[in-house]
Amino acid sequence: MTALTKTLLATQIRKHRAEIARWHLKKIKEAPPPFYSSVDLRDAGFKIVPVDSNLFPAGFNNICPEDLRTAPPILRAHIEAEMAHLERPTPKKILILPESHTQNQYYVENLYYLQQILKKAKFDVRIGWFGARPESTPEGPILLKSATEKTLEAHPIEIKEGELSVPGFTPELILLNNDFSSGYPKSLDGISQPIVPSHTLGWHSRKKSEHFKYYNILAGEFAKMIDIDPWLIQVDTQEVDSVDFNEGTGVDRVEASVKEILERTTSAYQRHAIDHKPFVYIKNNAGTYGMGIMVVHSTDEVKNMNRRTKNKMSVGKNKMKIQSVAIQEGVPTATLIDRLPAEPVIYLFGGELIGGFLRTNSEKNAEENLNSPGMVFKMLCMTDLRTELEDEQEEPELELVYGSIARISALAAGLELAHNRKRLNS
Repeated sequence: MTALTKTLLATQIRKHRAEIARWHLKKIKEAPPPFYSSVDLRDAGFKIVPVDSNLFPAGFNNICPEDLRTAPPILRAHIEAEMAHLERPTPKKILILPESHTQNQYYVENLYYLQQILKKAKFDVRIGWFGARPESTPEGPILLKSATEKTLEAHPIEIKEGELSVPGFTPELILLNNDFSSGYPKSLDGISQPIVPSHTLGWHSRKKSEHFKYYNILAGEFAKMIDIDPWLIQVDTQEVDSVDFNEGTGVDRVEASVKEILERTTSAYQRHAIDHKPFVYIKNNAGTYGMGIMVVHSTDEVKNMNRRTKNKMSVGKNKMKIQSVAIQEGVPTATLIDRLPAEPVIYLFGGELIGGFLRTNSEKNAEENLNSPGMVFKMLCMTDLRTELEDEQEEPELELVYGSIARISALAAGLELAHNRKRLNS
């Protein structure tokens, strides 16, 4: 099975292409995917699943030049459709509202390429600045320098009578590249211009376990539709709330959840004749940047956590306290680049693939979290996903499989967002 999983998935997806298209369109109408997203995939050879989904993606600088060239018309069509749904005209002016990472030059590089995609899509674009000015900066635009010495101007925003603007520029659409992990600013609530994605949908309100609940439901439907074992594309995930590793609160429930998932994974490995020791991820349930993640192979590793590990598992991005964790079936990566473990990261505008990259890490093994210090990015063009096929009309195997799973994750995020909206409006 290991060597044939991608081929099996590709064969079944091709066979049911028309049915998948109808299913996908139906799901988009029920709960539209987020404005944009990035999906981290794990290809173990014997199964292929998403392991994270980010609704405010950075890393546009890592997308290959060919895909950056083809992205603008996809983005423009997406924005036109989004605004038509809101019964508004297509905007001419767009403001990007980013994270305040003045010291992170790679993040600034990401902003540069995101801005370039928008400009090439024929929009007038500015970068805004929310919050306090960095210390010792003169009046006027804040200068941001990227990792390759590109200089960007970020303009302090102003809100008057419900309208957000920067000096000399009033946008008709605001594009967030900031997940407001520690909570969104209430001053954005009354803004008259559309904000995409919504500022209410950052990690202050999302949970990874919620995303994977919806993903597994959709993956089960997809598997039934194309007649495959759903285990090949599902990822066993449980939520444990009210956890404090430093205080020992809820650790017994974490151990119980780890035990359950290890037992189910062991059973699945036996059923599929997989020779690999099962393991589990314990993840911060509401965070990004690869913070608050550990790998365990037994409940003893949870019970005997040292002080350093407890500290690591107690604080996430922006020093926010970790109070909820997702316990997730561990999926090793069989993808190797220069003999290093790697994982594909796929970028989407709505439900449309635009590109991606491969994340590698010389300091980690095939089981560990690669989104951590030591990571390096390799270009992964959509053309690189393609293999030579006898029928040139056929969609390439890797593009077909990785793309299908990334789209299911985007649809799951749409369901997640719809649920969040109902909760916030109730």
